[in-house]
Amino acid sequence: MAECRMEWLKPDDYRRIKRETPIAYLPWGAHEWHGKHAVLGLDSLKADCICLALAQRTGGVVFPPVYCGHGTMQRHGQDCTLEFPVELIEQMARHYFLQLRVEGFRVVVAVLGHYGRDHVRAIQRMAEWVNSDFAGVLRVIAEPDYAWTSPEMPGDHAGANETSYMMHFAPDSVDLSRLPSVADSPRLDAKAEGVGGPDPRTEASADRGRRQLEMLLEHAVPQIQGALAGLR
Repeated sequence: MAECRMEWLKPDDYRRIKRETPIAYLPWGAHEWHGKHAVLGLDSLKADCICLALAQRTGGVVFPPVYCGHGTMQRHGQDCTLEFPVELIEQMARHYFLQLRVEGFRVVVAVLGHYGRDHVRAIQRMAEWVNSDFAGVLRVIAEPDYAWTSPEMPGDHAGANETSYMMHFAPDSVDLSRLPSVADSPRLDAKAEGVGGPDPRTEASADRGRRQLEMLLEHAVPQIQGALAGLR
């Protein structure tokens, strides 16, 4: 795959990609506990890998993942987690979108790997503002990754969906042996284990992660390509 990560591109290569396919991908996650079996950067890492897969299909530049989340597990007394004000999320989204316009991108795709309700809405509010004020010039698509896979494969927190993505993208990042065995604990304690959604011990797999990604690409790629075609 040709290099498309902004931080790894040399200026002339970056400018060439912008001219050829002015799509910017912005992976957005959080620093957050995701149970005993998953890495703390899961939300941002997952979104980054999804953006890279999208860029392989559509072209464009993938920007470094944003680690800044609101509505995290810190609200539930969990450590290993950083929580930021929703006002900061909104301002960051506003300035990211405006800066990407200055850089000459026509379509911005913010893939939201963290699903906090107010977090998602803050970013989407700024997307709506851009799409209204810069109609015909810039189009922002801001969606949690599960928007392209639900209802078949809905979002969760460290459950089968997120765990499967990471088993596909980075197998060494998942260690299911750190969770209680099914024999000892047929049902996981959501608070103690940090798992919300389908049980990753029995339902997560790299193959499921691959199928989720294929479904996401099937739905997202036409939307992104259509957004760009509508502006040209």
